[in-house]
Amino acid sequence: MPLAPGRLLLNPERVKTVPSCFDSWDVRFAPPPVLPPDYLLYMTSAWVSMNVLMVDEHRVVVEAGEIPLIEFLQDWGFEVLPVNFRNVIRFGGCFHCVTSDIRRRGDLQSYF
Repeated sequence: MPLAPGRLLLNPERVKTVPSCFDSWDVRFAPPPVLPPDYLLYMTSAWVSMNVLMVDEHRVVVEAGEIPLIEFLQDWGFEVLPVNFRNVIRFGGCFHCVTSDIRRRGDLQSYF
């Protein structure tokens, strides 16, 4: 999950090697999700915790119960906006999946 220019968040269970195109990026692995093992998820995994929404290069919307991820992102320098969304994620998505950009400000940029 690219979070900001030069910052990449990876799932430690799914990504074992970082592609060389990210050599100059600050690449970090997300902490494990906090969903209990018996939490019913229909169309996703507990790693939906990484499905955050970047408001801009500094602010990120995160599920409010994901305290380790919130602290991780704050330590990385992001301003975290926690929002309760636990009952929605069981159906297959979190903030990034359930939003749709209709308008963006700024110039189109390539980070590679």
